[in-house]
Amino acid sequence: MTALLSRDGTDFSLVCDACGSVVGNLAASTGSWDVAWQLFSVDGWQGSDLAVGPHACGRCGPPTVLTGVVARTLDVPSLTPAGRGSSRVVTQLLSDVRAVYLRGDLLCADDARLWDMLSGDPGRCAHLMVDVSRVRRLTSATVDVLVRAAHCAAERGGRTCLVGAPAAVAAALRLLCLDDVLPTHADQVTALEWLRAGHPVPS
Repeated sequence: MTALLSRDGTDFSLVCDACGSVVGNLAASTGSWDVAWQLFSVDGWQGSDLAVGPHACGRCGPPTVLTGVVARTLDVPSLTPAGRGSSRVVTQLLSDVRAVYLRGDLLCADDARLWDMLSGDPGRCAHLMVDVSRVRRLTSATVDVLVRAAHCAAERGGRTCLVGAPAAVAAALRLLCLDDVLPTHADQVTALEWLRAGHPVPS
């Protein structure tokens, strides 16, 4: 992920996926991802309009990869699949909806497990519902995985939403301007109704 959230989710930095150059603490000066990206685009940065990247600074030119740094690490097959297990990530199939329940503060191994779950066997469920009500904060890697999963679901005609996002999680998504890509509902009943009602999917 190229827009890296701070530990508490109230700030973010921009990272070049090519050389690793970091421009930190952008929330105070720009307010949100959209404003920051407009300014950096004028300064020669290139890449995706979404915070998840990839992005490259003016010295490196257009990004030569299709995914950001974090996404590339998650795509590496695990040599020890048991090591990618996690009790913080649980999935359940509800007819045409894959429900994922996240618990506690997710670690790198949890994000890898989450990506394994969401990228494997994509044809079984059209829609994705992620319950984040028991998560205090989202890391940049978790956001990256969720955005990529939402794009995969959209390619199959499915929709994606979050359930029960705490204030800190909702604020982080607004900061990165991803609240349209990952809309949030208060409870599972409302989320399931929205998923199955055929609302348009944000691009």
